Order: sequence, then C-alpha cells, then structure tokens
Amino acid sequence: MVVTGAVILVVLIVAGLIITKLLGIDLFVTAGGLSEGKPLAYSSADDLVSGKAYVWHHEGADITDDLSKDAKKDVFFTCITGDYNFKNQELEEELNYPRSIWIDDDTDENIPTVTSADKLVYVSNTDVPDSIIFERFADYGYTIGISNLIADKGGHYYIEYMDVDDDDYKYFIDMKSDAAQVTELEAVTRLYLDKAGDVKVNEQSVSDGGTVLGLKKGKTVTCEFYTGTYYQDFNLTANIHSFSSMERFVSYDYEFMHSSFIVIDIPEYLKSGYYFVNGVGLFRYVSDEDLSSYNGKAYDEGIDWNDPIILYNEDGTVKYDPSDPDFNEKQNEQIKDSSDPGIEEDTSTEEEEEVDESD
Repeated sequence: MVVTGAVILVVLIVAGLIITKLLGIDLFVTAGGLSEGKPLAYSSADDLVSGKAYVWHHEGADITDDLSKDAKKDVFFTCITGDYNFKNQELEEELNYPRSIWIDDDTDENIPTVTSADKLVYVSNTDVPDSIIFERFADYGYTIGISNLIADKGGHYYIEYMDVDDDDYKYFIDMKSDAAQVTELEAVTRLYLDKAGDVKVNEQSVSDGGTVLGLKKGKTVTCEFYTGTYYQDFNLTANIHSFSSMERFVSYDYEFMHSSFIVIDIPEYLKSGYYFVNGVGLFRYVSDEDLSSYNGKAYDEGIDWNDPIILYNEDGTVKYDPSDPDFNEKQNEQIKDSSDPGIEEDTSTEEEEEVDESD
C-alpha cells in the first residue's frame, strides 16, 4: 500500500499535537504571546493595532528607547477583553443590568499588569480621546460562568430571564463557558440555583457581584437549578475568573510620544485593582504599596483588589471622591457653611426694648 505525502503530513501533525500536549506546551500561548492565532505581545511599536490599549513593560529601559527601534523582545502587552455582557455599550455609564467580565483560567494570565515602572498606552489612527475612562471591576475570583445572581425575599438566588429582544440569560451567563448549556432550558422568569457542588447558594456563599464563592479553581461541580419547582442538574466547571463593575473614573491626562500612541497617566488615587480602560481592554494595577507582596500571578487572594476608592454616606451621598476635581472645594464650602455662625439675629423682646427706653 502506498502512503501518500498528505497522509504522512497528517500523521506528523497529530503526533506533534500529542507530544506537545504531553509536555504541557500550549500551542495558542507561545513566547510571542499568541492566543487563538492573534498576537498579544509585540516587540515593536510599529505592530500595535489601532483602537487597542497596551501595557509597556521593559525593565531597565526607557519607553523612548523602544519607539524607533525593535526591542528584540516583547515589551508591549495587549489589554485583553475576555467575554463581557456590555458589548457595543463599553463606555456607557449606566445600564439596566450589572456589567460583568468573564475570563477563562487559561486566558487570565494574559491580563497585563501595570505598576509605577510601566506605561499604559493607547493607539488610534483616527482620533485622540476627549477623556480617558477607567472603569474599575471588582475581582471575585474563580467560579462557574454565572454572575449577577439575585436574592428573593426568602434568601434563594436566581438569574432573571431578560425577555427583551430574545436576550435570554446572556446578561448573567458567560456564553463562552460551559454554563451556556443552561440556556437550553425552557425560558422561565426566574431560574433558581440552589447548590453548586457542596456549596449551598445563599447570602454567605454569594459575592457582591452575584457569583458563587468557595469553589475550587478548575473543579467541575454538579449545579442544581430549578425551573419552577423542577430541579435540573448541570455539571459546570469553576474555571471562570469573574469581574463585576465597581467604580468609574474619568481622566484627561495623557502625553503624545512622537510615535503611534499616547501614554495615559495613571491617576495617583488609583488603588490595586482591575480597570477596563476606555472600553477597549482590562489591565491589573498593582500599587507601590502592594508591589512587594504581589505574587505575580493571575490571582492573588492576599491583596484586596476591591478596596473602594469612592466612599459613600449612609444616605448614599458621596462622602469622599478623590477623582472629582471639585470635591475638595465642595467639602471646604460645606465645612465653612457649617462652621460660620453668620449674623446673629436680634432676639430681644418688645418688653426688653421698653425697659431700655424707660432707662
């Protein structure tokens, strides 16, 4: 039997795939930063794509050194997007549903880290942004691909059918995760989730972002859903790094670099956390205060990534907002108004006035 060259080629390819799998090599994440065939890291500013944000990181160098020549190694890293439920509304300030980002555990290592030694850059061949939007997302760790669980008055949690333009549950489910299979159920107004493996879904096990806590990264668990009072079991994997919108800041500070991009200034009030910059990508910011303790990995539970910057009073009014340029002035005016005794009113009675006249 004659074996053709094409057959031999196929055999070699299959053998190569098996070998790389056994050796733990990921063909889609290479030294060049490839993901699904698209590069995520670049050595030259000339290769940066318009409409994207990047993190420049080159230890021991100045960014101007990498403007006109190839750095000979990757120094520009793409701010990735992952999967999210606010497509085409990336810069909207308010929506009718919580804004979520889902990134699978094979991809979250590609979220670039920004420190005071790095630069955040933005590329556009059409315009310069009027403002820079930093939307901060709370980090809720690894879970199944479901967010924004809602509690009823009895403390049971559900996701809501959005019954608008056949949206189904897409605002609550990462449709690129294995949780997408849940959408195959007949649509109900409320789809309840009662258990995720050994975790009872209740107030203690649900994050502020409506995600199930306490699940081990990468572990597949049997999840107990209810359509009406009928239970439906699904085996879902806790391989989704889940983020939920937390705060929003606007900045206007950047620098032209005599190159293809601008450098965006990181506001000094930012705390360690995850920020979606100008609606194009997510980056991880590690402040100088946390830099020495940061483990350098995609997730570090030792750092409080969700420590709020904006503080509120009990009535919901803003107590502290360092991003508001007029905030300190407003505060000073309020303090002045509360401390100024003003003009004292004449509280003397007519009787006292008559006494004075008789004197």
